[in-house]
Amino acid sequence: MTESRVGLGVDVHRLVAGRPLILGGVEVLFERGLLGHSDADVLTHAICDALLGAAGLGDIGIHYPDTDKRFRGISSLRLLEDVVDKLRGAGWRVVNVDATVIAERPRLSRYFDAMRANVAHVLGIDETRVNLKATTSETMGAIGRGEGIAAWVVCLIQAAAECPDT
Repeated sequence: MTESRVGLGVDVHRLVAGRPLILGGVEVLFERGLLGHSDADVLTHAICDALLGAAGLGDIGIHYPDTDKRFRGISSLRLLEDVVDKLRGAGWRVVNVDATVIAERPRLSRYFDAMRANVAHVLGIDETRVNLKATTSETMGAIGRGEGIAAWVVCLIQAAAECPDT
């Protein structure tokens, strides 16, 4: 029997003036960006958390705390690379990732191909195994008021020796 595990990752960051908006390692044209210690890429952070959780390796805050100056301004794709290394070291491989970004604005679908390519490359899987969606919160709550952006991610990992070729 193949050992598989599912992980869930969630991240939320506040939108502020004076920062670029980075999602999935792609700069999205928008008047505000996400506030955070790193590049504040909520999509990539949620992917990291989903993978770490599936492997039983804690969460992004344990491995990359915002009190550590090494991670100030770092690309979240670099953090994801390190997470993938941790998974491999623990005997796991990524099968797929399914993500939803929640934002009133901006429209994101035109950026999905580039985001998907970035994430798939770092995960070492085919782009067809990375699914991206966007939705709004119908103007409800902080995200609905345009105060921030959130991402929810679910992933599947399998024991490396049992994972199908990617």
